[in-house]
Amino acid sequence: MAEQILELRNVTKTFGDFVAVDSVDFALQTGEIHAILGENGAGKSTLMNLIYGLYQPSAGRIYVTDREGWQRRLQAKSPRDAIVSGIGMVHQHFMLVENLTVAENIALSLGQLRTGRTWMEGWKDGRMEKAHRHQSSNLPIFRSLKKFGAFRFKKEEAIEITEALSEQFGLAVDPRALVRTLSVGLKQRVEILKALAVDARILILDEPTAVLSPQEVEGFFTILRNLQADGRAIIFISHKMKEVLSISDRITVLRRGKKVYLGPTGELTARELAREMIGEDIDEVERSSDGNSDHKSSDSVLHLSNLTVLGSRDEIAVSDVSLETYRGEIVGIAGVDGNGQRELAEAIMGLRHNASGTISILGADPKRTKAVRQCGVGYIPEDRQTTGVIASFSVTENLLLNVTHLENTARWNVLNQKRKRNTAEQLIADYDIRPPIGGIPAAALSGGNQQKIVLAREISLHPDLLIAVNPTRGLDVNAARYVHENLLVQRNGKRSVLLISTELDEVLLLSDRLFVMSRGQLIEATAQRNDIEALGLLMTGEKL
Repeated sequence: MAEQILELRNVTKTFGDFVAVDSVDFALQTGEIHAILGENGAGKSTLMNLIYGLYQPSAGRIYVTDREGWQRRLQAKSPRDAIVSGIGMVHQHFMLVENLTVAENIALSLGQLRTGRTWMEGWKDGRMEKAHRHQSSNLPIFRSLKKFGAFRFKKEEAIEITEALSEQFGLAVDPRALVRTLSVGLKQRVEILKALAVDARILILDEPTAVLSPQEVEGFFTILRNLQADGRAIIFISHKMKEVLSISDRITVLRRGKKVYLGPTGELTARELAREMIGEDIDEVERSSDGNSDHKSSDSVLHLSNLTVLGSRDEIAVSDVSLETYRGEIVGIAGVDGNGQRELAEAIMGLRHNASGTISILGADPKRTKAVRQCGVGYIPEDRQTTGVIASFSVTENLLLNVTHLENTARWNVLNQKRKRNTAEQLIADYDIRPPIGGIPAAALSGGNQQKIVLAREISLHPDLLIAVNPTRGLDVNAARYVHENLLVQRNGKRSVLLISTELDEVLLLSDRLFVMSRGQLIEATAQRNDIEALGLLMTGEKL
């Protein structure tokens, strides 16, 4: 029987009267990949935050087995305590210092070990590879836990170690790049490298494949299996059933804070697992051709001509892109994150002005975001935390952060509090935002429920053009289905949808015309929609 490295006994976490985690027992074995499934708001993130020291249990206990094989109670008052205990976590919401470089962020993660020496002394002795093959804790850096205030590093050394980590684990990223200039996908890579840099024996991964191409997912799974073979234990949180069934050894399902299922992978099918998550059967969304592709309107909605956009470091992010969308269709753009998708969406929305070429919306040529909005454009940004919601604002306030919603709830330029409350309550109910409390700050909600706020605010207005960037990132299967239904309602209502997503299955399911974005260039790939291998090659910049 495999050694148990982590155990939760009757763990409960409450926030006031709300029970987020309800008497959960959980055990993680050394060298296993254990998947956690559940709806948004089911308690997955809260449970992981308890393990990682961001929250403390209201009741119950957590135990961890140390490197000598002794089980002891984990009383993590902060992530630093968890890290010292060998626990690393890649959050769904990244914990990075935006104004520092990649290398500096990784150096800071090592600083949490409170080492009193330059950490290059531990890496330069040539034992990194040997340590990862055998026992990484033998590195001098992990034996020297001294005063944190003495931690120091040289920038070039930080860059050298970041490059070594990137090469070893196959997670390429520019160590000199400022984190604030990185795409969501590249930020995720930095988080993974941070966790690996501190020699985590227990690695918690929250939606780690959300931004990878099919080929990159396979490569990433190879990395996970290598870590597994090295004796590390991995908690894998994902909404992608195929990936969970492919990579995990055991599966735990949470529903409304309770553990409702634990079993070996393969015992239940994807559909049966979804039923455990939701509590009932759900039907898959199907895109019909009625009212579309063959019958789409000839009315142009969005017209891009020779559009070139510069990135945050004045590099060409979007290169000479031309595209036209029409009423009654969904145009899908697939691609690995960081290939110009964000810059393309921001240029259309008037958020980037370092562009050449033309952008026309319903015959108008808007230059600023307000003018774009007034043309009837809805926008679901890729990063809900920085551009989707204001974390300190209440759920109600975030739901109304749209000029049309504000106008609909105001009278003589004064907000009508009853209309404001009724509008928010209706959107909370329609989009199943949990907990269903309009007065709490958005920061108190899970990532998936924050995403639902953005979706409710934008889709409910039925804009003539909806730009949706990764609209189901972090959403459970039921919530994703609801989003897909709403996108199809837009399309069948003779409106235009530009869907930009790293979820290839999502683009294939919904789009009438399909494009791939790679290295800033747009390639039509409708003819390859049934050839996953060909699409994967296009996404990684290879020629067919």
